[in-house]
Amino acid sequence: MGLFNFDNVFFRGMNKLVDCVYVSFLWLICCIPIFTIGASTSALYYTVHKSIRGGRAYVGRSFFHAFRQNFKQATLSWLVMLLVLLVLIFDARFMREMLAQGEQIGVMFYVFCVGILFAVGWGCYMFPYVARFENTVKATLKNAVLLELRHLPWSLLLILLSLLEAFLIWLIWPLIFILPAFTYWVFNEILERIFRRYMSEEDLKREMEIEQEDKRESMMR
Repeated sequence: MGLFNFDNVFFRGMNKLVDCVYVSFLWLICCIPIFTIGASTSALYYTVHKSIRGGRAYVGRSFFHAFRQNFKQATLSWLVMLLVLLVLIFDARFMREMLAQGEQIGVMFYVFCVGILFAVGWGCYMFPYVARFENTVKATLKNAVLLELRHLPWSLLLILLSLLEAFLIWLIWPLIFILPAFTYWVFNEILERIFRRYMSEEDLKREMEIEQEDKRESMMR
């Protein structure tokens, strides 16, 4: 009898797995134009937080709601980050050539590599921040940097998880249809603990009320 109970642990787990595949597919499709990567990644975080972990709304509806709502802020933030990354990568490649030629200045290659990793960590905070808070682009960029520096041990873990995800997808490319959601599931577990430290009591209370209301609506569907 429990086997065919669609509310048991097995079927709930399968539903979560399907949702992860679905939202990862949506994220990939919406990243294709390149300049929409920021909006798509913010929508991924929002959907993982609200729908997959919270179980409070339909996955597709949550994703496209967040994609539209945060499009401008997320896109502008992503373009700034992309520019920084391109400059760092170009400088790193140039310095690698200098290092290969025995030039002392070539040791700057390692500095730029650290800068690239820092930029990756910056993005780990930036897009979830856009998904969770309303702010100006300038404030978003600044606050993401401050969060990365203030919570450096967690930042290093987020960077490591991002690199591991990229490596696994490079190794087994079909994983791109599921790993983004799972990675951001872990991100959500880490970042929500950090974000809540900076939320006022009123905001926390309001969010808790919304979560309870959404859960009640989810149970009624």
